[in-house]
Amino acid sequence: MGLLWQTYEDREQLLKELVNQETITNSPGELAFPKLVERKLLNLDYFQQHKEYIKLTTTEDNKELVTAFYKGASASKTVVLISHFDTVGIDDYTAYKEAACDPDKLSVLFTQNSGNLSDAAVKDLNSGDYLFGRGIMDMKAGLMLHLSLIEKASAEQWNVNLLLVTVPDEEVNSSGMRKAVEMIEHYQQAYNLDIALHLNSEPTFQQESGDPSHSIYSGSIGKIMPGVLCYGIETHVGNPLSGLSSNYMNSYITQAIEYNRQFKEQYEGEFTPLPVSIVNKDIKEAYDVQTPFRTFALYNMFLFNKTPQALYRQFLDTVIKAVERCESDWLNILEQENLQFDSKINVVTYEQLKTYAVKQYGQKHIDDLINSVLQSTPELHLQSVKIADELMKICRDITPAVVTFFAPPYYPAVNSSQEPIVNDIIETVSEINNSQFNRATHRINYFNGISDSSYLNLNASIDKMEVYADNTPSFNHTYNIPFDTIKNISAPIILCGPRGNDAHKVSERLSKTSAFTELPIVLETIIKQYFCK
Repeated sequence: MGLLWQTYEDREQLLKELVNQETITNSPGELAFPKLVERKLLNLDYFQQHKEYIKLTTTEDNKELVTAFYKGASASKTVVLISHFDTVGIDDYTAYKEAACDPDKLSVLFTQNSGNLSDAAVKDLNSGDYLFGRGIMDMKAGLMLHLSLIEKASAEQWNVNLLLVTVPDEEVNSSGMRKAVEMIEHYQQAYNLDIALHLNSEPTFQQESGDPSHSIYSGSIGKIMPGVLCYGIETHVGNPLSGLSSNYMNSYITQAIEYNRQFKEQYEGEFTPLPVSIVNKDIKEAYDVQTPFRTFALYNMFLFNKTPQALYRQFLDTVIKAVERCESDWLNILEQENLQFDSKINVVTYEQLKTYAVKQYGQKHIDDLINSVLQSTPELHLQSVKIADELMKICRDITPAVVTFFAPPYYPAVNSSQEPIVNDIIETVSEINNSQFNRATHRINYFNGISDSSYLNLNASIDKMEVYADNTPSFNHTYNIPFDTIKNISAPIILCGPRGNDAHKVSERLSKTSAFTELPIVLETIIKQYFCK
C-alpha cells in the first residue's frame, strides 16, 4: 500500500476526517473516536503486521485512550508523541452549530455571513490559508501530524522508537493523560525504552493578530484550584443579626483572592495570569427566607515554580487575613446595634477538619460518610465541596468557620528550559523556520493554554505533593495523580505544533501552510537529527 498522509492534500483530508467526528468532552463522539484512530492506524502496512502495538486503554471514567508503538530495529531512544482528541462544546456556534465540525461547510457559511468573526478572523478567512472548525486547532491538527510522522517513520524504517499517545478528557479533568502515564511506563519497562523526549503538538497560540512567528514551548504552566467553604449561622431574614451570612463571609475572601497580584509569578519575563474565582455560590437548593449559611468558592490559580505546599500556605494566610477583616467588621456592626457576638470565625484546613471529625466520630464513620458523597457526586470538582460540607454538618460546634481545601483537577507546572537537548532542538527549529520558511521563531518557557504535558515531567519532589494529597478530599479515591509513575517516565518536554488562532472560540482556525507544509518538516527534522541513530 502506498503512503497515505505525506502530501499537503492528504494531510488536509486526514485532518478534516478527524475534525468531522465530533468529540466534545463527555459526549458519545469522544467515546467513539478511539476506534476511528485505530482504523486509521490499521491502514498502515506496519500496523497491519504489528497489530499488537496498537492498544486502546480504559480510563477511570470509562473512556479510551489510544497508544501506537513504532519500534526501531535496534533503537532504545524513544520519543513520545502526545495529543488529545476531545474538544470543548459547540453551543457558541449558535445557528452554525451543525457545521461546527465540518471545516468545508463552515467556511462557506462564514463567507456568506461573517458577522460572528473579528476583523482578524475575516482576514484569515479571505486569505484562503485557514481552516475553521471546533478542534481543528486544539488539537486534532497535532494528532494528524503525529499520524503522518509515524507513518513515514515506519515506511522508511527510522531507527528510533515512537510512541503515539492520544487521549480523551484533556479539556476537563485529564483522566486520559493520567491513565496514559501508566501505559507509557508499561512500554518503557516492556521494551527497555530510553524516553528521551515528550513531544506535544499543541498548537502555537499566536501572540497577537497577524503575528507570523512560530512559537515553541519548553514547558507548560501549572494550574491548581484551592477553594473555601464558608459555614455561617442561619437565621430568618427578618432577624439578620442573630445569624451570620456565609455569603457575607465569602465576599471578604473572594475580594482578597481575585486579581491578587501577590499570587503572580514571574519567570524570564513571563508572568502567570492573576487568580479568579471559577465557581462562587451558596448551597441553598431552593428559595426561602432563611439566610444562606453555607457558601463555597473555587479559585483558579496558575503556577510556575510554586509547589502546592507553598501555594496553599500563601492561600491560607490570605484567607485568614480576609476572615479577620470580616470578623472585625461584623463585630463593629453588632456593636453599633448594641448586640454581642460570642463566637470567633475559625479557619481550618480540610486536613484539620477531617482529623477533628475522626476524633469525634471514629475513622469508619467518616470513611463511610466520604464514600457516600463520592458515590452520589459524579463531578470531581464538587466532591471536595460536598465532603467538606458533610463534615462541617457534623462538626457544627466549631462554626462559624471557613474550611480551605483543593478541588481537582491539578496540573503541575513543568519546565525543561534548562535541558541542553531542548535548547538544541529549539535552535534547530529556529534555523528551519528562518532558512526554509522565512519565519521567526518565538521561544516561550511556559505554554499558557494548560496541557497534558504537566503529567510528563515531575519537576518538584514527590514529598512536596503531600499537602495537595492531604487537602484534596477525593484524592486517592476518585481522583489520583500517579506521581511515582510520572517520576519514572519523566523526560524533557517540548510543545511544538502548528500555528492557529482563537482556541475555544467560534473563530478557532488553523494555518494550512503551517499544519500541512511546515510542521511536518520541523517534526521530522527534530526526530531524525536528535534521536535516530
